[in-house]
Amino acid sequence: MSGLYSYNVSVLFSSLGNNSSTNTTGINMLAGLDLNTLSSIRNGSYRKLLNAYYDKTGGNSDAVSSLAGSETELSKTKVNAANVRDEASALSNAVEELNKSDLWKKKKVTAEDGSVTEEYDKDAIYKAVSSYAEEYNLLIDGTGNSENTSILRTASNMVSYTKANRDMLASIGITIGIDNKLTVDEDTFKNSSMTAVKSAFTGAGSYGKSVQSSATMIYGSAVSQLAKLSSSGLYSGSGSYSYISGSIYNRFL
Repeated sequence: MSGLYSYNVSVLFSSLGNNSSTNTTGINMLAGLDLNTLSSIRNGSYRKLLNAYYDKTGGNSDAVSSLAGSETELSKTKVNAANVRDEASALSNAVEELNKSDLWKKKKVTAEDGSVTEEYDKDAIYKAVSSYAEEYNLLIDGTGNSENTSILRTASNMVSYTKANRDMLASIGITIGIDNKLTVDEDTFKNSSMTAVKSAFTGAGSYGKSVQSSATMIYGSAVSQLAKLSSSGLYSGSGSYSYISGSIYNRFL
């Protein structure tokens, strides 16, 4: 990072050190700058970079440290966005598992007296709902660390919707903690109506499908955020300037 910073400042200084007023000299000066640097000059970032350089000198090391800190923050933002993307996908998949028809097929159970009945596989259903709760909680953690407004808004709506279904969830053994996370009580769950559980998580308009819709929206927002963070900002065909992701100049935009 310090090498990049020194390079950009030295390139500018070496260019400015040439006092020739000829057009040829001007062209040679620009030839030493890459498109990202030219972009930063256009939008004023280079001037701010120089101001930071002079503001801190004996502040040379302070400026570099500050810029390095910005790069660290950018890296953290990328990691969080990737985590949110993966957690949203996992939650959507957990709901999809709950909507598989095989999960709700009743199985024949023979009692000690020899009588045969058909019952839901409560162990398999409990496992699927527990997986849903786990993925939901992970997504709550991930979105809580996000700085993306779209992700935060959708996550907030998802939490509010879950709270609005508090009583229904409690009736099947799922409680909401003060941290907005879900807990599934196995005994209460297995003693509740599996028909009620099926209604809660399957089919259009169900609680589970509505949460899946929110997870899909969060996934899309995280993918868009990552694309922006990973893109290179250069001039477009019309001459407009776009964000230079990962560039030290962006902290001055």
